[in-house]
Formats: sequence, structure tokens, C-alpha cells
Amino acid sequence: MFLLRETDRSVTNICFSVGFSSLGTFSRTFRDIVGETPSEYRESHEPMVVPNCFQMATGRPVVAASRSQVRAVTAGQGVGSSSFEEAAVTVRS
Repeated sequence: MFLLRETDRSVTNICFSVGFSSLGTFSRTFRDIVGETPSEYRESHEPMVVPNCFQMATGRPVVAASRSQVRAVTAGQGVGSSSFEEAAVTVRS
């Protein structure tokens, strides 16, 4: 759906890019799931607008693990986590 809305690639090109070997099967499957053909979908939907907060989040720098977190992990004391409980920091050797 993203490729139909955000690119000017042909439906045939998109069909083969996403793994279908038949344009007819792609169009029929798309219509069964979405309710309209890929061409109708493209014509009736404008490009997606990503909220500013998502744009800002993807541009945020990734903070590396602090030395104390690395020492704790290598000493077998578990993993540290961020103050926002986003994701645990793991160290792989």
C-alpha cells in the first residue's frame, strides 16, 4: 500500500517487487483484502502524512550504553534499561 501511495512505480513493478509472479493474482488478492484494485486505491488515496512526532523520533540520535551499564552486563548483573522503559540495553561480544 505504501508503494502505491508514495511512489510513481507502476502497479506491475510493485507486483513483482513484493513477490507476486502474476499481476492478475496480485490485483485480485489486493482487491479481496482492500476492497478496490491497486489502481483505484492509488487514485483514491493521497500520500501518507507522517505526524511530526514520528519524524522527530526517527531523527533522534541513538544513545550508546554507558560504561556502567556495559560493566554490569559483562559482570553478569543483567541489563540496564532507559528511564522511559523503551528497550533494554544489551551488549554482544
